[in-house]
Amino acid sequence: MHFFGTIGTLVFFIGFCIWIYLAVLKFGFQVYRVSDRPIFFVGLISIIVGIQLFVTGFLAELITRNAVDRDTYLIEEKIGIEE
Repeated sequence: MHFFGTIGTLVFFIGFCIWIYLAVLKFGFQVYRVSDRPIFFVGLISIIVGIQLFVTGFLAELITRNAVDRDTYLIEEKIGIEE
């Protein structure tokens, strides 16, 4: 989750900022045909890839937390611990 979640959130945020920029152009400055620009598709792909990376990290975290032998430790001897 830490690796893929961070990268996914960053990529999603970049795509979201691109879409905010395009929305300001469309509604604020009355620029038409915004969807014909290449940056529109870069923003769209960034949002989709960001969501996929975040979900990949989330599912990986769920799988590792649900492992059967998660709390099994192989310790041969105690060192420095006396009872």
